[in-house]
Amino acid sequence: MTQPTTIDMTFDTSLVDVKPPTIDANTSFSTIESDQANTIQSRPQMLIHHVPTQDAYNQWASQYDSDGNMLQAIDDIELATFLPSFLSQIPTPHPNPPNFSSSSEEETTLRILDLGCGTGRNTLKLLRHYAQNPHPQPRAKIIGIDFSSAMLAIARLKLSSFSSETWELHCCDIFSSSSSSSSPSSSSSPIPTAPAPVHAILSTLVLEHIPLPTFFSTLYSLLLPSGVALITNMHHEMGRLGGQAGFVSETGVKVRGSSFVHEVDEVVEQAGKSGFEVLGVRERKVRRGDLEGGVVGGRGEKWVGVKVWVGVLVRKI
Repeated sequence: MTQPTTIDMTFDTSLVDVKPPTIDANTSFSTIESDQANTIQSRPQMLIHHVPTQDAYNQWASQYDSDGNMLQAIDDIELATFLPSFLSQIPTPHPNPPNFSSSSEEETTLRILDLGCGTGRNTLKLLRHYAQNPHPQPRAKIIGIDFSSAMLAIARLKLSSFSSETWELHCCDIFSSSSSSSSPSSSSSPIPTAPAPVHAILSTLVLEHIPLPTFFSTLYSLLLPSGVALITNMHHEMGRLGGQAGFVSETGVKVRGSSFVHEVDEVVEQAGKSGFEVLGVRERKVRRGDLEGGVVGGRGEKWVGVKVWVGVLVRKI
């Protein structure tokens, strides 16, 4: 596991292609700025600003859904098949689950947590799934948690067309014990009472920012017995080549939060140590066809043949 940088401000002197692409302001650099071994021409130095992860995402929110992030695109493609598989593994709700006191209606409602929901990209997928397939499935309530108030403001707009009885959002630092998270602020504070245990957790492109023991211990505490979780993340091959979540600001400065390069084997091992059964692992390379089919833009060229994404499905034992 590669530790995150602690330098607040530095210069980028990595290598680029012989014909480097033009970098527009307000673009994600996790998919375009990372160097590879076969790049040969130096580019001008670009200032990199390291900030607390919460601050980075608050600044990123306004362009997060539109900056052409390749990893988000791959995540969407893979979730088209992995998400239904995950949802089919969720145990059927039953009355009086442990540690959950509520009305009889709530007892039979499926509770799914989108952990680190951001702008609601996948919260929306979950709501659409249950809206389109209401029978014979149990009622479902989707709960989104994120520590970025700016991200959640966008999520609320996305979800506003759905009944408020089917979703709720909370702004809190659920990983507050993590050294990679910023301290809770006035816009990000713990939920007044601990969230009721849930039947399933979806957490996409979040693990990069959290130490493995902290992530999985939090996951364990939030899940009901036999609950399932689907976790997606930047693959360590991409991380080793410099891939990291972040964006280029309007002033042309790279903004980055904390980032860990988690090996896939380390993720699987920590899941087992933390009380989970690993049900499946998927890894995804960027393919030439992804560019030709428009799945990813030209900025994905340098990643062809590189594993950039991993998904892990686990069940709480």
